[in-house]
Amino acid sequence: MKRPLIQSLILVVAFAFSGCSDSIVEPDASSSLETAAKRSGLPVMGSNTPLHQQRLYVGRELLEVQFSNVEEVLPYYTDDVEYHDPVVDIYGIEQMTGFLYRLLGAGELVTIIEDETLVGDIYSATWIMSGDFLGVPYEAKGISAFKFRPRSAMVYYQRDYYSEGDIMATIPGLDQAIFNFRAYYRCAVDPVFECPFGVPPSQSRSGFEASDNPRALLGRDNRLRSPEQLRRAQLTVGRQLVEINAENWTNVLPYLAGNYEYHDPIVDIYGPDTMAEFLGRLFSGSSDLYTIVEDETVVDGVYMATWTMSGMFNGAPFSAPGMSIVKFVDGTLQTDYSRDYYTEGDVMLGVPELVDAVTGFRLYYRCAVDPTFECPF
Repeated sequence: MKRPLIQSLILVVAFAFSGCSDSIVEPDASSSLETAAKRSGLPVMGSNTPLHQQRLYVGRELLEVQFSNVEEVLPYYTDDVEYHDPVVDIYGIEQMTGFLYRLLGAGELVTIIEDETLVGDIYSATWIMSGDFLGVPYEAKGISAFKFRPRSAMVYYQRDYYSEGDIMATIPGLDQAIFNFRAYYRCAVDPVFECPFGVPPSQSRSGFEASDNPRALLGRDNRLRSPEQLRRAQLTVGRQLVEINAENWTNVLPYLAGNYEYHDPIVDIYGPDTMAEFLGRLFSGSSDLYTIVEDETVVDGVYMATWTMSGMFNGAPFSAPGMSIVKFVDGTLQTDYSRDYYTEGDVMLGVPELVDAVTGFRLYYRCAVDPTFECPF
């Protein structure tokens, strides 16, 4: 690809760190997200009421559903259920029924839940889906949010976040496009990536050094002894990490712990120094893209938020949803882990040379799973 594409990617990569969908909610509201708790061995925090337990069960059942038991989980959805993912929008139980049968009938797909949360009326979970899709091997990480009717275990809204690139990478004819995109992306922003295209890396050294004391940011007078004070402070820091942009990215560096790691669909960053250089490269080009947090919460040191990135890209209006998870060192304002969930397809659409690959994949995917789509083939 030509040099102008590199410049386009440097502009567009500002999207990638901004995190991974509905209206700003006060952290104590019932429609907030909760903290993550490891499903293997660790309890999910929150109420132990029968309704709470029933909602946990329903959320897990809907995520781990197989083709053979679709009929069993359909009663958990309301008649006016909405479902959204990076490609498909479903409205109503009839469409949802057709979608599930098509999706799960297209291969042998198994979903394993990793972290899960439930607070108020929202269940959220990170997961890994693997198996085969339309005859090709497939594995992808994702995150989902389910909204329940008040005082009910009926789900009226579901949104899944995953990267289209993981599926595209398994499809002959599209695999090279996603490989090139990911490589050029990493050439532009990843400090440890050996670029195969000979593109000179951006030089942006911050001189940042992580604190040896993860409790330093609490203040010498330890004013954040109250759990509620700590929670509110972590909420502020978590939001700042997700709403990061070219003007404020250096402000988050003091909150990165010595063992910090960051992940998105393309990049894996280890260590605060590497993260500082990554952010410097990421925002070295001008960008008019900004992230607005919508639903958010922090519980027991884990911040989760849905967001929308919007603005102007290459002179055209741009908008895309995503979701993020940020984990804090116990009892502190320093974070040691964050992951952003978004789809590369939304980013690739901003690069003219990749538009055909993305639209081709979305056409292929909707033909396979969307009961409302009139497939041209």
